[in-house]
Amino acid sequence: MNVLEGVKVVDASQFNAGPTVSLYLAGYGANVVKVERPGGEDSRAIGPFREGESSYFMSLNRGKRSITVNLKEPEGVEVFKRLARWADVLVENYLPGVMDRLGVGWEVLRAENPRLIYGAVSGFGQTGPNARRPAFDSLLQAAGGLISVTGPTGGPPVRVGVSIVDFTSGLFLLSGILSALWRRERTGEGCRVDASMLASTVNIMENPTARHSFTGDVPRPEGLSHPVVSPFSGYRTRDGLIFIAISNTSRYRVLAEALGRPELADDPRFLENKDRVENDTALTAILEEILKERTTAEWEELLIPQGVTVSAINDVAQVKERFPEVFAEVAHPVAGSALLPGSPLSFNGNHPDFSRPAPTVGQHTGEVLSEIGYSPEEIEKLRKAKAV
Repeated sequence: MNVLEGVKVVDASQFNAGPTVSLYLAGYGANVVKVERPGGEDSRAIGPFREGESSYFMSLNRGKRSITVNLKEPEGVEVFKRLARWADVLVENYLPGVMDRLGVGWEVLRAENPRLIYGAVSGFGQTGPNARRPAFDSLLQAAGGLISVTGPTGGPPVRVGVSIVDFTSGLFLLSGILSALWRRERTGEGCRVDASMLASTVNIMENPTARHSFTGDVPRPEGLSHPVVSPFSGYRTRDGLIFIAISNTSRYRVLAEALGRPELADDPRFLENKDRVENDTALTAILEEILKERTTAEWEELLIPQGVTVSAINDVAQVKERFPEVFAEVAHPVAGSALLPGSPLSFNGNHPDFSRPAPTVGQHTGEVLSEIGYSPEEIEKLRKAKAV
C-alpha cells in the first residue's frame, strides 16, 4: 500500500541518518529523488561490494531515483532550486551552515517554495557551541552515554554493533516530517524540522537517564542482563544460550510451571521482581542447572507453546532462515538479488513494497530533469556545463 503516493521528496543526504528517512518515505510510496554529486554519494565507496556496487549504499537507497547535480556550478544551484520548487519534502544531513554556503539553505528554498518541508539531521543540533562538530554514529554513542552502558558486566564498554544513533535519528526526523506534512494540510505552510543525533541518543537512553535522575547511581554495562528486571538475560543450555525475558511475576509463574519447577514461584527469594533482582545470582544458578538438561532448540520447542518469553540468540543468517517474512528480496540490475529488511509496518494488512532496488549513479538524471521542466536541449547544455 502506497500511503504516501503523490508526496515528492528531494533526498540531498548521504551515508546513513538522512538516507534512512528517505528510505522509509520511498518505501511508503513517496516519489524520492536522490541528489548526488557527479561521481556519486560518498557512501558508494563503502563496501562490501558486489559487481562494483556498494552494499552499504544499496541497503539504504532502495526505491529512489538518482540524479547528479553539481552545486559548485551556478546552473547546478538553479537545478536544485527547481527541484525544491517541485518537492513537498527535502532531506539533508550536512554540517550546519553547509547548505547555506552552497546557496540552497532553508531561507533560500522557503522563498522558492513556501510549502516545502525541510528536514535536517545534525550531530549536535543546529545551534549552540557544538553545532559545527562533525558527527558519526559511534562518536555520538560515546558523546551521548550509550557506550557507557553497553558491554559485558564488569568489562570495558563497547559500542552498539549497528549504527543505532544514525537509524533512530532518522526515524525521529521521519516522524517530524510526517507531523509537519499533516500540519501543512491544515495551514498550507511549510516547516523546517531539525533532528539532533545527540538528543536522539539521550532519548533512547531513557531508562539509564531516569535511573540516574532518581537514584544518583551511574549506570554501567550489564552484559545480557537487565539491571532492574529478573530473570531477564541469556542463560546457558546444553549447547549454548537461550534468552529469557520475564517482565512480571505472572510471567515468572508461567516459566516456573513450564520448567517443571512450580515451587520456584513460591520461593521467598523470588516472590516479586524486586526479590528476584536482589537474588538474581542464585536464581541464575538454579535456572542454568535446569536449562543445561536440554539444547536451546529443545527448550524453544517446549517453552514457546506454553507462553514463555524465550528465544535463541540468533545470528543474521539464522534470522533470515527463521523469519523470512520480515525480509524483502531485492533484485539490483547490476549487483543481482539480495535479502534486505522489509517494511516493519503494514496498512490494513498490506505491506509496502521495499523490494525496489537502489539506483545506479545518475540513472534518472535526464528523466527527472524532464519532469521538472527542462527541455532536451537544456539538459544537454547542463551536461556540457558539468552542472549535472
